[in-house]
Amino acid sequence: MPLKVLDATVSSFDGVFDKFRSDCVRAEPVIYKKLEASPDDIALLRAYVGDRPTWRNPQHPWRMDPRFKLTGVPTLIRWENNTVKGHLEDHEAHIESKIEALVADK
Repeated sequence: MPLKVLDATVSSFDGVFDKFRSDCVRAEPVIYKKLEASPDDIALLRAYVGDRPTWRNPQHPWRMDPRFKLTGVPTLIRWENNTVKGHLEDHEAHIESKIEALVADK
């Protein structure tokens, strides 16, 4: 599992922590915008990972499930015919061009 390190001091902790928590908040509107604009038929399944302490548990079901093996949230996974065709992990799930490429990948 890749390690994501953010540095903070006592005085910068609140800002750094808010940025860390904002990954999903930042990505969600971009994801919806790109998926809604797609000419293809798309079904979006949202799966919640729970609160932060629940998600951070290494034994979390979404981390352990062999179909997903999530390492970060949000993660976009493209499924077709019961097969994973591509995915975007938390560090790239807010980038419009990557979402477009994932959706367009045939």
